[in-house]
Amino acid sequence: MPRFKHAFLTTASMLLCFSFASVSAQQATLPVAGDAQVVKISARRTSVELIEKFAKVIQLNDKMLRVDGFDQSVVNVKTLSAWQLHIQSVAQGFTTIALTDTNDKTYYVDVFVKGDARHLQAIIDNKFPNSSVEALKVRESVVLRGWVSQPEHINQIVEISEQFYPDVLNQMKVGGVQQVALKVKIMEVQRAKIRQFGFNFLYGARTGYLSGTPGQIVQLGEVAIPFANNGSPSVSFLSDSISGATMSFALTHDDRILNGFIEALKEESLLKIMAEPEVVTTNGRPATLLSGGEFPILVPQSLGTVTIEWRKFGVRLEAVPIILGDGQLRLELQPEVSERDFTNAVDLGGTTVPGLTTRRVNTQVEMRFGQTLMIGGLIASRQTAETDKVPLLGELPIIGAAFNRKRYDDVETELVVMVTPELVAPLEPNQVPPGGPGSHTTVPNDRELYIDGLLEVPKSGDDCATCGPSYPGHSIDSFNPSVPGLKSIAPVAESPAIQPRRTENPQTGPTIPALPTSVKTQRPLATFIPSQRGVRRGTTKRPIPPKSSIVPQSQTRSRSQTTSRPSVQQTTYRRPTNSTPQTQLSTPPFKRRATTISKKSVKTPTVQRKPKRPGLIRPTR
Repeated sequence: MPRFKHAFLTTASMLLCFSFASVSAQQATLPVAGDAQVVKISARRTSVELIEKFAKVIQLNDKMLRVDGFDQSVVNVKTLSAWQLHIQSVAQGFTTIALTDTNDKTYYVDVFVKGDARHLQAIIDNKFPNSSVEALKVRESVVLRGWVSQPEHINQIVEISEQFYPDVLNQMKVGGVQQVALKVKIMEVQRAKIRQFGFNFLYGARTGYLSGTPGQIVQLGEVAIPFANNGSPSVSFLSDSISGATMSFALTHDDRILNGFIEALKEESLLKIMAEPEVVTTNGRPATLLSGGEFPILVPQSLGTVTIEWRKFGVRLEAVPIILGDGQLRLELQPEVSERDFTNAVDLGGTTVPGLTTRRVNTQVEMRFGQTLMIGGLIASRQTAETDKVPLLGELPIIGAAFNRKRYDDVETELVVMVTPELVAPLEPNQVPPGGPGSHTTVPNDRELYIDGLLEVPKSGDDCATCGPSYPGHSIDSFNPSVPGLKSIAPVAESPAIQPRRTENPQTGPTIPALPTSVKTQRPLATFIPSQRGVRRGTTKRPIPPKSSIVPQSQTRSRSQTTSRPSVQQTTYRRPTNSTPQTQLSTPPFKRRATTISKKSVKTPTVQRKPKRPGLIRPTR
């Protein structure tokens, strides 16, 4: 019996161990898809996103001590090991899991469980590959957010989403530039005058080329097609009935030819430009224009009261651009031209209320950016009558018909509207060219204006507040002057003063300043020499040193002479043996100093005087 009991316990323990191992293996083999589902936690707070009914594994670097703080209605948490947790999403919502390791560090994991919209997301990605739209399920609704390439894709994606969820929240936007500039030109053509000029239309046989000839002056042969690819084919006229023309035009892809023709019509008073604005609007928003005015209208009310209403007249335009993508747009256009008509006026209480003559069209077209839309056919006719008569005689009952003339004119005008849409976007601050013409220049001085012929010179120094390294792109080197050939002139530094060289006389010992021999001075235009005997006025002579103990070797003078700016010449002087060596002299060309001369040590040379004739001055030999 004890032996049987021992065998039973052994078998039971083995079965218990096997069942525990199988449960552990089952827990370890939960549906976790590879390493992509494992989230390693290293930061104190981490965010984890889960799709409804899906699971992920959270792994710590250290062993976990406890797990708490999560909502069991959102996720289920199971322990896989001391380092890993298995998180299974239950329903949509948000919860936070607090993990504490053996080092007493707490980590917070924010778990966001979103609805399963993968089926709808796969359809959107497959049908609209050029769009970037995300489908997010919220309870029983879906949120669509992102960018689409074309506006009509928004409605298509919303219609598909409504098949999955009853409520669809649309947060999609159209990518790219959403501003459109409309260049509008509204013109009025005189049809009667064009018919008087012999205006004709002829259809060419090649590439749909359209040509026309007004007038009967110059013979035309063939017209070349400007946009032909192979060679330069031409278009001949279908009939020889038109022998000549004053002007030819063509409707091609290049709008310059058409604009040139319009300018010619305007110069000949055949066309009148009524308005030429340029308006900017965003995608799907209307742009309005009014070039005219308002006039009051009296409107009777009850109890004998009258109110005033204002009616607009003139040139009106309303346009709504819708960007379609791929360089195309849908343009809804409604131009209108109205004017007051006093022939249909109504008198209300002594006040004349004029009528309105209106020409309006409402159209919608799909076109590409840069193309031009032309609308015509709005024709207005007016009949006018003029009477010319001789005074008194033209008013007689019967014979007055011989002295007057009546003329009836039919004026027929046609309204033409041209619209050119273009995509526009603002510039970045670093793309805007700094400054402008004249912003970094100043007025030239007299030499730069009259001699160099410059109208402006660059600013520098204190005159330029935006020059320097603190203003990138605004330095003076970045702005060349508008006058060609202008170069920056570097300031000329002042030349240092000339220092006289001093040499030592080996015979006498004192220092005597030597004349500079390497410095070239400019010869004066005229030198004034004081009047004295033996020297003519207005003549330039060799500089004579002042009266001192130094006596020239070649000649002597009885008086000392100085010049204002004598030319530098190298002269040899000698000192008398009996002179006192206490004399200091300065270089005659630069500065004159007072000297003290002893009368005992200087011998005054004697000059022999000869009788002279009155009025004649002869030099002393």
